[in-house]
Amino acid sequence: MAGQVALSVGMLSRRFPERYVAAWQIARAALEIKREDRQLSYASKVPDSIQCEPGAALRVLGIGSGSGEVDSAMLKKVLQRHKTVYNRVVEPSGEMLERYKTLVREDKSLGAVTFDWRQQTAEEYFQTKEDTKFHLVHAIQVLYNVEDHHATLRNMWEQVESGGYMLVAMESDHSDLGKLHYKLWDEFGQGDRLKTSLRSSGDVKQWLDARGISYVTWENINVNFNVTECFKEDSEAGKMLLDFLTLTPYVSSDTKIKSMVLDFIRCNSSLADGKVIFKASSDVVVAFRRK
Repeated sequence: MAGQVALSVGMLSRRFPERYVAAWQIARAALEIKREDRQLSYASKVPDSIQCEPGAALRVLGIGSGSGEVDSAMLKKVLQRHKTVYNRVVEPSGEMLERYKTLVREDKSLGAVTFDWRQQTAEEYFQTKEDTKFHLVHAIQVLYNVEDHHATLRNMWEQVESGGYMLVAMESDHSDLGKLHYKLWDEFGQGDRLKTSLRSSGDVKQWLDARGISYVTWENINVNFNVTECFKEDSEAGKMLLDFLTLTPYVSSDTKIKSMVLDFIRCNSSLADGKVIFKASSDVVVAFRRK
């Protein structure tokens, strides 16, 4: 595996999807934040000013909704101002959709929401050429994994109703984790970075700027990772966590890449209660469609 890692920089989810899911589970366990706080931090960025036609249900489109924890928090925010909501859920994983459906069955506060379940990738969904326009289209921490970053943003924007919003959350290019991604790519990446998962909120803003689309950015939704295991030589959990943080498979098999990554993390971490803490920080970019 050594020597091949550089060819796969930023390609963890594409080339090793099962390892990506396993690494994601390790990373979730390493997060030093309550899930509820993280969910509410995203929900709080949903605009209060979303409007819909009189007597109609507010229409929401979620891209890559996963198991629904964040989406449901956002729906509850919308329900504070709208009596009924139509929510189309696009999620390729059948397991994640079942978890989301279970959440909906158990949470009676979502009773005013009509769900339209679509087990599809973003690419498969947009190929159907749906005519429905939505008052809110969102993608929370998922645009790392779509095939074409720009095409997905374009397709999302085209489904936003006039007067509606597109909301995208991604790792900040100014965060410690975002800087690690750029350093990793600068030193070892090959080809076009946007063809990998090493994407950031800066790429979203650049796409919007190029089209003259107005937006606001909510910065510093901070999370801390306990990365202590990464510095233990024989820790499988540490190896998986390194893969997740770099979005690159088998980082520990390449001495040069592993050394650079660990040096960067070491220089940009803090110690707390005997744990090594590495910070990540997401931005939420909210674009308004005037017409």
